[in-house]
Amino acid sequence: MRYKDCFDKERRDFLKVVKHAGIAAGLIQASSILAGVMLARTAEAQTGTPTKHCLVFSGGGCHPTRWFPSGSTLPAQSAPLQSHYSRIALLRNASLSGAGHGVMFHRFNNGSWSEDSFDVNLGRTIGANYPVKYLNVGTTAESALSREGFTGRPLITSPQAALDVLFSGGGGGGGGSGTAPRQSVVDLHYAAINSLRTKLGQHEKDKLDSHFTAIREIETAIDNGNSSGSCPQLSNTTASGFDATAKLHADIVALALSCNLTASVSIAFGTDAHTHFLDVLGRESHQSHHNQGNMPAAYTEDIVYMQGLTKYLLDKINDRGLFGSTIVTQVSDMGDADSHGNSNVPMLVAGAGITGGRVVDIGGKTQSELYQTIGLKLRADQSPNGAVYRRWATSTLAGL
Repeated sequence: MRYKDCFDKERRDFLKVVKHAGIAAGLIQASSILAGVMLARTAEAQTGTPTKHCLVFSGGGCHPTRWFPSGSTLPAQSAPLQSHYSRIALLRNASLSGAGHGVMFHRFNNGSWSEDSFDVNLGRTIGANYPVKYLNVGTTAESALSREGFTGRPLITSPQAALDVLFSGGGGGGGGSGTAPRQSVVDLHYAAINSLRTKLGQHEKDKLDSHFTAIREIETAIDNGNSSGSCPQLSNTTASGFDATAKLHADIVALALSCNLTASVSIAFGTDAHTHFLDVLGRESHQSHHNQGNMPAAYTEDIVYMQGLTKYLLDKINDRGLFGSTIVTQVSDMGDADSHGNSNVPMLVAGAGITGGRVVDIGGKTQSELYQTIGLKLRADQSPNGAVYRRWATSTLAGL
């Protein structure tokens, strides 16, 4: 049989797997978790081939001499990433289409107000066969980071709301509002899936149990961070604070990719305004970025903390065995923070299809060339919706 593209074959293979397993289409539509397990059957032979993507924003820039290594040991500001450096390519001489504060539409995009951001465009292309097209989460409210055409897609700052998007678990409530408390995701999906266990292999059963355990742990963490204990929708200012919220979102990102619920996720640790309060450090991050002469240790401490969050995310991705299929791309908002400049912006790429443990000089190219390179690695131009793939640049980055 001739296929329109590799993704058309994937979709047809998926339908064959579902039919062969004797599972009704209605159950697949009703349970994103079950759909993810069936998608995994079609993807088992693709280990090492990039099929998913995680886009990260980590603000603050860097001091290049404290970011780029001269050997195999990462210096102070990138040091938290050392355990993953064998997977990471650090990009030297990277630029942005717009650097500094208040221009978040230059982070996952290149300043366009009418075209998709990278995370959304990947969701519309490589994510077309997945239960959830894309998931965009973050610690701090922001509406200009992710965009679908002319429409901004505000960040999901509530971990509970992120779970609801992934699992269609309900619309919140509780907390004395007169609305019934939200039902657990596990409770919603477990009964239907448990009735089909005879049609699943032991590996799939074990994986489902692992997914359910992870979901329970996340829900418990959300409950413990909320005084009502009834797991309603959380506001942007959750009781758990910046650090716990960032890590909960990282847990959810890894879970979403592992469960095959989506092929495109993005996570933002703060915004380029740097007004987020870093509860672990006991201060807002903005001042250290303007007073390095008076606060040099504080600035490095901020960057080390933010890269510690990236390490946490990479740890979770690694724990779930996702580096064989997932590319992680991280961008920032400036280069050398002493000048808020636009040279040597700390960008990195890691994971499937990436040769790590090195620094790649990209000669002043921007996030547009980076996104074009990663989009082609993910075959987004060959996807079911290849016609909507956004061509970010006329050139790509050599050496990745």
